[in-house]
Amino acid sequence: MTLREIEPFAFGFKEADVSGIAPEFQREYRIACGFRRLCEETELTIDPKDWFVGPGCTYPHLGIHYSRGAGLASYPDIRNAQKGRFPELAEEIDALYDEFEPIRTHLLTGGSFTQRQHELRSIKACWGEGAGHANPDYEMLLRIGTDGIREKIALFRKIHTDKAGFYDALEVALSTIEILAARYREKAAAMLETASPEDAAVLRRIVRALEQIPQRQPRDFFEACQFFWLAYSFIDNDSPGSFDYAMGRYYEHDDPADRYECLKKLWELFHRVRAWNLCVGGSDEFWNDKSCALTYDVLRVARELHYNTPNITMRFHRNSPERAWREAALTIGTGIGMPAIYNDECVCPALEAIGIPPSDSHLYCMNGCNQIDIFGKSHMGLEDGEISVIKALEFALFNGVCPKSGKALGLATGNAADFSTFDELLNAFFAQTDFLTDQAADMSNKCQRIFAEEAPNPWHSLVIQGCIEKGLDYKNRGPYYGHGQILTEGLPDAADSLAAIRRFVFEEKKYTMATLLAALRADFEGYDDLRSDLLNCHKFGNDHDDVDELYAQITDHIYRYAQTIPTFRGGRFGFGCSTFERAARYGRSVAALPNGKKKDDDTLADSIGAVPGCDTCGPTALLNSVLKANQYLATSGNVLQMKFAKGQFNTEKGIESFIALAKTYFRQGGQTLQVNVLDADELRDAKENPEKHRGLIVRVGGFSAYFTDLEGGLQDNIIKRTEQGI
Repeated sequence: MTLREIEPFAFGFKEADVSGIAPEFQREYRIACGFRRLCEETELTIDPKDWFVGPGCTYPHLGIHYSRGAGLASYPDIRNAQKGRFPELAEEIDALYDEFEPIRTHLLTGGSFTQRQHELRSIKACWGEGAGHANPDYEMLLRIGTDGIREKIALFRKIHTDKAGFYDALEVALSTIEILAARYREKAAAMLETASPEDAAVLRRIVRALEQIPQRQPRDFFEACQFFWLAYSFIDNDSPGSFDYAMGRYYEHDDPADRYECLKKLWELFHRVRAWNLCVGGSDEFWNDKSCALTYDVLRVARELHYNTPNITMRFHRNSPERAWREAALTIGTGIGMPAIYNDECVCPALEAIGIPPSDSHLYCMNGCNQIDIFGKSHMGLEDGEISVIKALEFALFNGVCPKSGKALGLATGNAADFSTFDELLNAFFAQTDFLTDQAADMSNKCQRIFAEEAPNPWHSLVIQGCIEKGLDYKNRGPYYGHGQILTEGLPDAADSLAAIRRFVFEEKKYTMATLLAALRADFEGYDDLRSDLLNCHKFGNDHDDVDELYAQITDHIYRYAQTIPTFRGGRFGFGCSTFERAARYGRSVAALPNGKKKDDDTLADSIGAVPGCDTCGPTALLNSVLKANQYLATSGNVLQMKFAKGQFNTEKGIESFIALAKTYFRQGGQTLQVNVLDADELRDAKENPEKHRGLIVRVGGFSAYFTDLEGGLQDNIIKRTEQGI
């Protein structure tokens, strides 16, 4: 093997002829040429048992490559792995990696942060990035094929005559998937000579499909799946997006048995690469239901195969049929934590409030865990950053100092012991949340600019609307919508803590602020009575107005504040809540809290709902608490987690009760529900005896995972979640 053979992308990138390309488009052109070389030279494999061909996870195993979020990547661990595989080329590998190291995108983004920002990240106060997930317009791609996209390029090339280099890069990028398809077709045809009768039948279908696609529209569901998988796995294995919208027309009139087998085969491939978010259902701008046969068979195959991926989201609205609700409930009842259910009646108005018209707001789908995207028309962060709301409260209490690390990284908002009113504390707290939001947005905007300049994405520019039309890259304000999404951690914990301070320090005056601060510094050692009072104070999630109204006030302030900050991509930032797997880590990043949490307890709210175990008055009380905040302000996924016993979904009455609860929540303005159906004793046993429960799936914080694969703090978080009954 030569270095050229093991690093085709790198040499395609290096050796691209950019002599006739304007400087501002040369990086994009080089990236496109790198991918063309990769598609021309990388070894292809076909397993007829998969039914569909595509590169799958091949690319990330290359040392120097272009990945979804990282842009240009040349990681040290992969460098060492390559040297281990090819020791005779060690010096050449080092030289090549050294050549690419100065343009490794994550080094550039990290180098743009201030020292304070690096330290705020290290203590889990906030962070910001700017790459994120993507939702290509698969519906358009399948409908017009690469021939149609080439016609679009030709049309807009005539309009934007000063952007010839950009369109040259797109032409090269477009050719790569055609090259890949042709090579797969030739390989499948060659394999026919020695294939078994069963394999030969599949190979003939592949050959026939690749004579039609990707240039032209698929003729049946098999060809649609082949086109979808080839395109989906071509660059990033990201989110399938609005799957039934893109694929439903090809499913509708095919043979029911064959189309379902095609769906199952594609599902196996999605699971193999850990596909992110696949969205089904929903409404159009006239509130017509968009569910179709494929919508219901997606839920059926999820129940049948019982995988933790792909991550399924299902949209509901005023005209959703009863069948949609029932099929979703039956799937949730299997315990896979899916589908997450979203409310068009909340999400669409929230998007329209930031300037997205109904014709596009109703095209929303989920990306990554649960962040909101406009299918095929946006680059909206996913994720742009995060702030710890509870860390902001620590900063307010300790005059900008993090009590866990001892570092003065927040704002100096004054000695809390000198505050004479609760409003003074609340104002200091909001100053800190504004500060963390500013820092997260600033880090994100720095990253967004660097990604635009150093890591353009010609493939996404082909399949995200607006880019060809404007002559602008996907990362450089090309898509029609460029809003941003920052997430929250610890908002319910902050509400509980502030409610306790207001009651015991400022209303009842049972303790002074100085005493409370001393107790927090001492991790409550010697302050047992005070901690008991804090623990027994009203907690969010139980329909208590005193704490719920604080929660609503916090939500209103921070969600509105973010919308005043512009993104580099040409939109505005917004907030939501998706804790991913980070809740326990953020819990460990804070010290003792005024809600009674001790320093070494890593319990933290895993969603917009109550701190795990603190909602003790039933599901209706929990929903009443959550609904007191204005969820129409959330322009990112605003996750509410709920946990139910398995028995809830074992009877018709139980299923009907859940559906009624979900409908009520949505009618009153709730945005989303994500549901775990679990047995608490089984969870505890799985933690102690993981070998007995390898297949146990749980909903974490925007995705489903195998319980035994989670770290201990996160397992405890899930075990502590209140098990609801209706």
